[in-house]
Amino acid sequence: MANAIDQDHEEEDENNDDEEDSSLKQNKKKRRGSNKNRRKELSISCMLNTEVGAVLAVIRRFPDPTSQFMSSSSPEETCDSSLLNSLKSLRALIFDPPQQWHMMDPLIYITPFLDVIQSDDIPAAATAVALSAVLKILKHEIFSEKTPGAKDAINAIVLGITSCRLERTDSTSEQSVLMRILQLLIGIMRNKTSYMLTDHAVCTLVNTCFQVVQQSAGIGDLLQYNARHTMHELIHIVFERLADIDAIVGPGESRGNDDDDDVDYERSMNSGYGARCAIDIFHFLCSMLHVVEVVDIDGSTVTSSDENIQIFALILINSAIELCGEGIGKHPKLLKTIQDNLFFHLVSSGACSSPLVLSMICSTVLNIFQFFRR
Repeated sequence: MANAIDQDHEEEDENNDDEEDSSLKQNKKKRRGSNKNRRKELSISCMLNTEVGAVLAVIRRFPDPTSQFMSSSSPEETCDSSLLNSLKSLRALIFDPPQQWHMMDPLIYITPFLDVIQSDDIPAAATAVALSAVLKILKHEIFSEKTPGAKDAINAIVLGITSCRLERTDSTSEQSVLMRILQLLIGIMRNKTSYMLTDHAVCTLVNTCFQVVQQSAGIGDLLQYNARHTMHELIHIVFERLADIDAIVGPGESRGNDDDDDVDYERSMNSGYGARCAIDIFHFLCSMLHVVEVVDIDGSTVTSSDENIQIFALILINSAIELCGEGIGKHPKLLKTIQDNLFFHLVSSGACSSPLVLSMICSTVLNIFQFFRR
């Protein structure tokens, strides 16, 4: 009897020891998780402090005395004081007290950089640093789709960079700013919150990228190559997403009715961009097939199709068709655009084009035929 009682006590002690060990392990995991989060928040604080300091330093830096754009006044006198105050306020907020950045409205720490980007009085070098700061914020994924204000923040970034004011300066600084704009365009679309962008915001991004493509023609080959590559990446991201979006038709309407212009697209309030921006972008790509260049021959002005732009447009159109494939059939408006708009441009362009353009037009038609033949 005594042995049985002793055995029961031993089992109870063992169970208590197991529970204590389990509790200790859980507490250790919690402490490790807490320490990890604290270190991550601290690294974000250090990063933001570095970027704010860099922007302020560039703004305060005196321009090159040999530059033709040299000003007689100090940089801080020509700069809007509200910009400096907003940057200083952000720097004061960073470490005191320690912040939980993932739960904070992103506009609090993004807006000062966007103000610099959109300012007319800021040197191009400071604009480039501010663009890099916003890109770094996106790469660090400080905010996510669960962060309050994430949708407003990601759309505000689009508005900020597409409203970028570039001070008249040397070509090197201009190329630096344009290159960072291209990097930021891709950074936005690759961010996890990009699906929160509106259709208008995505169309604005693509339009901005094409403007850089045009500007880069007279600046440098490397910049133009990067601009075209960025444009291709944007088209890839937009039309890859389109394959996963379904169209909704109204009561009594047929999903296959291509003449119906009242088709609405299935998007909840938070689902962001979708088929509508893809259709607008596809319209834009079709219009690129008729871009003309003005040539002066013997004192007379002659217009001709810009073959480089035509080839570039056909590459993008082919990519869009290849990515969507048979999924285009789910979107009657896009299918109608291909049938009416695209084929009109292909026929009119193919009638008087070079062998290279004609070859690409034939490839485009063949791709469409392969996907939509019955």
